[in-house]
Formats: sequence, C-alpha cells, structure tokens
Amino acid sequence: MSRRTDLLNELLQSNKFGEEKKTEQKMLMTTAELILSDFLDIALNGVQKHGPGSLVINLQNDTTIFMRPNYIEEDIQIAERYEDKDVLDFLKDLMQRINENDWSKTVLLTIISDAGTRTFAVETGGGQESFRALAEELSG
Repeated sequence: MSRRTDLLNELLQSNKFGEEKKTEQKMLMTTAELILSDFLDIALNGVQKHGPGSLVINLQNDTTIFMRPNYIEEDIQIAERYEDKDVLDFLKDLMQRINENDWSKTVLLTIISDAGTRTFAVETGGGQESFRALAEELSG
C-alpha cells in the first residue's frame, strides 16, 4: 500500500461514538478539504503553465502528475501497442473530459485507486461547497 492509502485508512478508522464521532468526522472533512485545496492549486498551476490537462493522483503507487493531451496521446499509443483495453478506455475518457471541460470554471482531478479511476471537474473558485461536494462524492 502507498503512504497516502495508509494515511487515508488511518484517518477513517474510528472507535468513537455519538457526539465524539461527529466531531471527528468534521475534522476529517476539514482535513479532506485542505488536501483537495492543495490538489486544486497544483491543478490550477498546471493549467496556467501547460494548458488543458488533468492532475492525476494515483493512490496505488503514490504518484501525482499533471497530464497534458500530448502525454495522454503518447500513452494511448503505448496502450494500443500492448492491447491494454482498460488503460486505453481510461485514457480516451480522460482525453474526452479534457476536450469538453469548461476551463473558465473548472479544472480536472483524476483519482486512481484500487476501486477504479474517476475524473472530477472541480470549480476553480475554490469555494468550500465545491470541496465538500467532491469530498462527499469521494466518500460515497
């Protein structure tokens, strides 16, 4: 397991009940919002520096990279060569999300975990509501 996955598992463990558990859950949500805020800043910087793309957060191998369309095209060619349908489907979907995203309003975060891969459009305004909605979607 990666360091991030270990930390997430540790954060989610609880032996508390009632009001103490509710307080703990609020602290966990705040922690998630701070982490998402950091990722949003990294994604915004990537878009400003390189143009459209997605910040890909791989929880399986503890890596984070801003993927631009030219990187994705290269990876698509490799996936086609190796006939890796799962990776090919992921990359083509990611490319479509990049092409369709409204960059004036949102940036893309892609999370890869043992539960699968998912790309989220996150509002660039940095509003707490956007973070809460994403955190709830990730936990649900």
